[in-house]
Amino acid sequence: MYEALCCAVCREPIPARRALSAKYCDRKCKNKALTLERHAERLRRKLDADRIIQAHELWFALFHRELMRAAPPEAGGYQLGLWTGQSTHWFPSLRPGQKYRHTLRGRRTEHAFFALTPFEPPTVPIAAWYEVRYVQKVPPHPPLPSVIKTWRKKVPYAVPCGPLPFNLRTVPHDAR
Repeated sequence: MYEALCCAVCREPIPARRALSAKYCDRKCKNKALTLERHAERLRRKLDADRIIQAHELWFALFHRELMRAAPPEAGGYQLGLWTGQSTHWFPSLRPGQKYRHTLRGRRTEHAFFALTPFEPPTVPIAAWYEVRYVQKVPPHPPLPSVIKTWRKKVPYAVPCGPLPFNLRTVPHDAR
C-alpha cells in the first residue's frame, strides 16, 4: 500500500493534492522519468542495430560485392524499391521538410540514397524482396537509367523507418 503512494522516481511520498492515480510527486520527476525512457529507447535501438550488423555481416559483404560488380562507373549510391501492391516505394526516402535521415550505423546523412563507398547497409522496414537501382555520384543524385536488367535482392532483416506513406500490410506476400 505504501509503494502506491510513493513517487516512481524519487520514492518520496506523493502529496495529498495529487490524484490517487499519480505516479510522480511533481513535474520535475515526471520529466526525469520521460528522459530515462527516451534514453532507454535510444539504447535499445542502438543495440538492435548492432545486433543486425553482427548477425548479417556475411550478407552485407556479399551484397556489397554484388552491388559493386553490377554498378555502372558513374554510380555513387543505390536505392531499394519495395512493391507495395500499387506502386514501388524507394528506400531510403526523406519526407517533405525532413533534412536528414539516420543510417543503420547511427550516423546522420542528408542523402536519399545508400552510399556505395564507403558501403552503407540498407535500412528497410520489412524483410522482403527489393528492386535495386543506382543513383549518380554527382548532385542532385538522380536515378541512373537501368543499363542492365533490373535485379532484385532479398533483404533478410527489418529496421524501424519512421512513418511510411503506405501500410506495410498492403505489401503482397509474394514480395516478402
